[in-house]
Amino acid sequence: MLHDICRRNKFVTMILREAVINDKQNWDHFVEQHENGSFLQSWGWADFLATQKSKTWRYLIESDGQIVAVMFLFLTTLKLGQFSLHAPKSPLISPEVNRQKCWDLFITAVDHLAEEEKVLTFELDPAVNEKEWLDLYNESGFVKSDYDIQPRHTLILDIRKSDEELLAQMHQKARYNIRLAEKKMIRIKVDNNSFKEFHELLKKTEMRQKIKLFGADYFKKLLESPFAQLYLAEYAGRVVAANIMIFWNHTATYLIGASDYEARALMAPYLLQWKAIKDAKDKDMWFYDFWGAAPEGVKGQEAAWAGFTRFKKGFSPEAELTEYLGTYEKNYQPVKLGLYRFLRKIYKR
Repeated sequence: MLHDICRRNKFVTMILREAVINDKQNWDHFVEQHENGSFLQSWGWADFLATQKSKTWRYLIESDGQIVAVMFLFLTTLKLGQFSLHAPKSPLISPEVNRQKCWDLFITAVDHLAEEEKVLTFELDPAVNEKEWLDLYNESGFVKSDYDIQPRHTLILDIRKSDEELLAQMHQKARYNIRLAEKKMIRIKVDNNSFKEFHELLKKTEMRQKIKLFGADYFKKLLESPFAQLYLAEYAGRVVAANIMIFWNHTATYLIGASDYEARALMAPYLLQWKAIKDAKDKDMWFYDFWGAAPEGVKGQEAAWAGFTRFKKGFSPEAELTEYLGTYEKNYQPVKLGLYRFLRKIYKR
C-alpha cells in the first residue's frame, strides 16, 4: 500500500495518494476540465482495463482538499515473463500549481511501484508537445522510446460547424464517396450487440493488412463500457464495414475500423465516418479525433500509415496534424531490458 507522499513549502502543501472509489466523480471532473484530458485517463477506462486482468493504479495529488494532478498507470505483461508500467496521456497537472513539484511526487511514487512490481520500464506519453516536459524527462532519466504506444500524430477535426461547412472542407472525392454510399443504399446502425459481425470483419482486416490487434475479449469488454459505440454499415443485409467510436467529454474518437475488401466499391467507410461525425455534433461534442495519421514523408513506425492517412485527410485536407512528444521510457533494469529486447528480436525471426 502506497503511503501518502507529501511535499510542503511555505505556501502550499501537496499530498499524493492512491484514489479510492469516492474520488471517482472529482477525478473525472478534473480530467474533463483539463485541456489535455483524454478518455485514456478517465475512471471508466481504468475500469475497462481491469476487465483485461491488468493491475491498475490511480494516483492523485491534492492541495487544500482539491485535486491538482492525476496519473493513471497499468501493468503490461510482456513476452518472456517480463512487465512494464504504462501511463497513457499522463500525467495531467493543473496549470495553477508547480509542475516540477507534482512531477517529483509522481516519479517518487512510480519508482516505488516499479521496484515492487519488478518492471523493466515505465512508459508515458502525455498529450503535450512542449519542451518543458522534455526537460523533466531528461532530469528524471527518461529516454525516447523506439516505439510510440499511442499515435504521435493525429488528425483532429473541429466539428463546431454546420454540416455544409464540414462537407465543404472535405476533398471532393470524400464528398463524392459519401453520396455514392448513400445511393448504394448503405444502411448505418449503432449496435454494441453486433460484436460477432465486427469481429469477423476485424479478422479479415488483420489478415489483409498483416497486423495483429487485441484479442476478441478486449473489444467485447470495451463495447460493454458506457463510452464505446459500435457503428456498422450494412449492404443487402450484410455488414461490410464497422467502426468502434469513443464518445467522451467534448471529443469523439475513431478508435478502430474494419471493412470487407470485396465490398470496397461501396465506399461504406466514408459514410460510417460521416454518420459518426454528425452523431458527435448531435451530442454537442467539439472535436472528432481520427486517432492516428502520418505526416508526409515520415519514416519509421508511421510510414505504414500512409494509406489510411489519405482516407482520413479526405475529411479535411488542409487541416494541420496534431503532434505529441510520443512515448518516453524510464529503464529500471537496463541490463535485463537489453537482454529482453535482444531475445525478443530473435523470437520474432
